[in-house]
Formats: sequence, structure tokens, C-alpha cells
Amino acid sequence: MAFTVRQARRLCEKTQSEMAKEMNMCRDSYRKIEENPEKATVAQAREISRITGIPLDKIFFGSDIYLK
Repeated sequence: MAFTVRQARRLCEKTQSEMAKEMNMCRDSYRKIEENPEKATVAQAREISRITGIPLDKIFFGSDIYLK
């Protein structure tokens, strides 16, 4: 099963602001990653995986239209 970036964040019970702070970016920049995960850099994807504790290959960084 793959999780969207938003689902991964929610599973680790963090807010967008908390994720942004841990990733050293503003909340608006993090929000954009959740809206368009395919635009995340490899470094950002790895950081999201590290923070959430979900393996990188279990987080879907494409359009979530395919998960619905």
C-alpha cells in the first residue's frame, strides 16, 4: 500500500507547519509539495520519509488521482 504525502504526514500526527519546520522551509512551500508531490526533490522526498518514519518506496510522489 502506498500513502500520499498528506497521508504520511497525518499518520505521524504532524501539522503542515511542523513538517515545514523540520524540513527548514516555510509552511506554504511544504503545502505545495502536498498539492503537487511530483515536484518534490529527491532530497525533500527522503526528508519526508525520514520525518514520517515511512519508507520512501511506500510514499507516492505522483498525482494522487491514481490512488482514488
